[in-house]
Amino acid sequence: MTRGFLISDGLHKDIKRTIARVDGMPDGPGATKIPTRFEGVQAQAGKTFRICTFTGAWSINATKTVTFKNQTATPNTVAAVNLFAAITGTTVTSSFRNCAIAKDGTAWYLIAAEC
Repeated sequence: MTRGFLISDGLHKDIKRTIARVDGMPDGPGATKIPTRFEGVQAQAGKTFRICTFTGAWSINATKTVTFKNQTATPNTVAAVNLFAAITGTTVTSSFRNCAIAKDGTAWYLIAAEC
């Protein structure tokens, strides 16, 4: 059994007129971008990757306070956890070592360090 919808003559004419008008239009550059409420969430949530400095050795599973580079206004430190590799000794010429940290949720993790 075929099912259909009943529409008025006025609506039927409007639909036909709209289709005829759109059908004759040239193709454009594509669909326009419709902003969503999720756009820009990352930027509003703050940076999730930072370059920092730290001092001394850093053991696996240990937490260390690191200082953000190029940020003097406080707070400019966070606690980050080293999950991957033990960093021992001081093989760099400065007592401060560079590192990169990333944020997952509310926690910061070491992702690379100057050895």
